[in-house]
Amino acid sequence: MKRIFLFAVALCCSSLGFAQAPANGAQLVDAARCYACHQAQESSLGPPYQAIAARHASNKARMVEVLAQKIVNGGGGTWGAVPMVPNQWVSIEQARVMAEWVLQQGPRK
Repeated sequence: MKRIFLFAVALCCSSLGFAQAPANGAQLVDAARCYACHQAQESSLGPPYQAIAARHASNKARMVEVLAQKIVNGGGGTWGAVPMVPNQWVSIEQARVMAEWVLQQGPRK
């Protein structure tokens, strides 16, 4: 039974793309399926990447860690009533790369 459970966990993790983790933020965001709740320019369940980047433009260095923690642990209350779910398959290092990518998504000109 334990072997079946471990196999299922490994299969699930690899299906998320984290068994061989992509190196850049865009790939990590895609592999973590963040687009289920976030879009580039328009509100969905969560705020758009451009709005997140605009809100934190003056404090990017500090916000990388804050956003990375929210990516891994989840959070709520910052953008409304819908909480962000935790992403248990994302390491803190991967979350930092993802947060840096999000903070680079300013408005398109």
